Amino acid sequence: MRAATGSSCEDDAAKSDMNAYLLSAVKAFRRHLQYRAAHMVNNAASAIFGFMYIAIWQAATGGHPAAGAYGGATMAHWVAFNQVMLWACVFLTRGLGIPEAVRTGAIALELLRPLDFHLYVLSRELGSVGYNLLFRGLPLAVVFGIVVGVHTPSRAATYLWLLCAVALSIYIGLCLQYLIGISAVWTMQIRAANHLFFTLHTAFSGFLVPIDLLPRPFDTVARLLPFAALHYDPARIYLEMAGAEALAWPALWAAVLTLACRGLTIAARRRLEVQGG
Repeated sequence: MRAATGSSCEDDAAKSDMNAYLLSAVKAFRRHLQYRAAHMVNNAASAIFGFMYIAIWQAATGGHPAAGAYGGATMAHWVAFNQVMLWACVFLTRGLGIPEAVRTGAIALELLRPLDFHLYVLSRELGSVGYNLLFRGLPLAVVFGIVVGVHTPSRAATYLWLLCAVALSIYIGLCLQYLIGISAVWTMQIRAANHLFFTLHTAFSGFLVPIDLLPRPFDTVARLLPFAALHYDPARIYLEMAGAEALAWPALWAAVLTLACRGLTIAARRRLEVQGG
C-alpha cells in the first residue's frame, strides 16, 4: 500500500512538473502575441534580405556548370527554406534570458525552484519558437512560395526525416544559446560569446553558402561543427539531396550538447552556492 502511494505521489509530482513546463511555454507564446504588429516589420526585413540573397545566387550560379547541384532554382529554395529556419533555431532570446537573471540576481531563485532549470529554460523558449514559426516563419514561407515557388519532396519518407531534422535543429539552437546564457554566471555578460556564435553560424552553418561549396579544409571543419545541423542538414533533406543518414551527426551533437548544458548547470549551481555562502 505504501509503495502504491509513493508511486502515485511520484506520478503526481511528474505531472505537476510537466504542467509547469507547459505553462511556461504558453506564457512565453502569449507574451509575444502582444507585439504581432511590430514583428511584421521584422518579417518584411527578413523577406527583403531573402530576396537579395536569392538574386545574388541566381546571378552567380544561373546556368553555370561549376554550380553543380546548386543551380539558380535550387538556391532559391535553399535560401527561402533557411530564411524561415532562422526564426526557429537562430533568432532566439539572447542567452535564453539567463544573463538578465544573473544581472538581477534572480538566477539564485530560479535555480532553487523545484524544477529542472535546464528543462524549464528550454520549455520557456519553446513558446517563443512556436510563436516565431507561426507568426514569422509561416508568413515568410507563404511569401517565398508565391514568388519563387514551393519545392515539394517526392518521397513520403522525406517529410519524416525533415521533421526530425527541424526538431534537431531547433533543439541544437536552443542548447547553443543555453550554453551562451549559462556562461554569464562566470563572465557576467555574453556579448563576446554571442558575437562568436553568430560569426561561426554565418561561416559554417551553410546558411549563406552551402558547405559543399566551401574551400578545403573549411568544408570538413564545417561538417564537424554543430552549426551544420542548423541549416545545412535540414536544407539538404528538404531538397532531397540527403536522406536519413544526414540525421546521424546532428543527433550526436544533440546528445553532446545536452550533456554540456546539464554539466554547466550543475557547475553554475555550485558556483552560486559558494559565492552566496
